[in-house]
Amino acid sequence: MLDAWLMAIDPARREAAMERLPLPYSMALRLRAAGLSDELIAECVGVEPEAVGPMLRVAEAKLAAAGYINDAGEE
Repeated sequence: MLDAWLMAIDPARREAAMERLPLPYSMALRLRAAGLSDELIAECVGVEPEAVGPMLRVAEAKLAAAGYINDAGEE
């Protein structure tokens, strides 16, 4: 999952990757990593709770498409 992947890369690289995402996507990823529920994430980013899962998957795909990989060389 993305949380483990984000922990595998160095903090500066992780921050650079997150800054390249549109704000709602980076915010959703950060809130998920902080342990917030889908309902709270939805409220913070202005989407329906049902949209949080797909939004996080899109955010993960955007990070992978940008070429951010973990130290093991895996996307």
